Amino acid sequence: MRLNFKDALAVLAAALPVVLFRAGFYIAGGFMVILLFGMGFFFLNLAGGAGPILATMLIAAALLGGLMTVWIWQRFFLFRQQAALLLLFSGRRPAAPVLSSAAHEAGRLFPDYSSWALLNRRIRRALVFFYRKGEKSFAPSDVSPRGSFLKTVDLLAAGTLGRAILSLALARGGDDARRSAREGLALFFRHGSGSRRLARRWLCFSTAAMAFLFLCLAVPNWLFFRAAGAPPGIGIVLAAAIAWLLHKAFVVPVVQAGVCGALLAEAKGHEPDAALCEKIAPQLTL
Repeated sequence: MRLNFKDALAVLAAALPVVLFRAGFYIAGGFMVILLFGMGFFFLNLAGGAGPILATMLIAAALLGGLMTVWIWQRFFLFRQQAALLLLFSGRRPAAPVLSSAAHEAGRLFPDYSSWALLNRRIRRALVFFYRKGEKSFAPSDVSPRGSFLKTVDLLAAGTLGRAILSLALARGGDDARRSAREGLALFFRHGSGSRRLARRWLCFSTAAMAFLFLCLAVPNWLFFRAAGAPPGIGIVLAAAIAWLLHKAFVVPVVQAGVCGALLAEAKGHEPDAALCEKIAPQLTL
């Protein structure tokens, strides 16, 4: 598996303050999950032990609390940090201090969560249309993957590619985010074959890293919970939650930096095709 780790780390270093700040929130979320499970065990012990019903209630309450926390953070705060991260990945350099300046610039481009979510959703929809129906009309035949398996992998990697395309759109500047996204998609469809193949490799790396983190946490958790006389399933769920948060905090930025760096390098020196931009426009306006 050949990955551009060196380029990814170079891109990541330019956005290190935002990466660390964002990771801090996910780590705080991990501690919150552990705290929720600890409080649950405390009350279960007061109730006389962790029976199957109480254990299920504990897992459900912890998961619901974690999902609600992530939803609130994403809707009111984290989306702006993600936009700031892509802004720095694009090569744009806000004034110092980088953290607050990048967040301010991202807030100007995406004043609320709905504008951020809408543009990301439209970019992913354009990618899905490209993969499923429009490859021959959007790109040369040598760019189109052969076989349903590669198409499935590309669909799974659409989220990462969509963020990379948004980073490319931010690199082009301007205040019209939709026009920049249309131009970024046009550049990707014409010149992004290498970053598309690389996104598949990064997807495999991301999946392997998630599995590795889960196993490293699940095995000791299973042994510990079983030795403590508690349902081992609780430890498995806790391991999955912590592994997901660690993956979001440390693995996802590296993956995104690698794909962004590759796409920006491929698109450098090229201009978007006007006719292709017209074809893409309906996918960004529906």
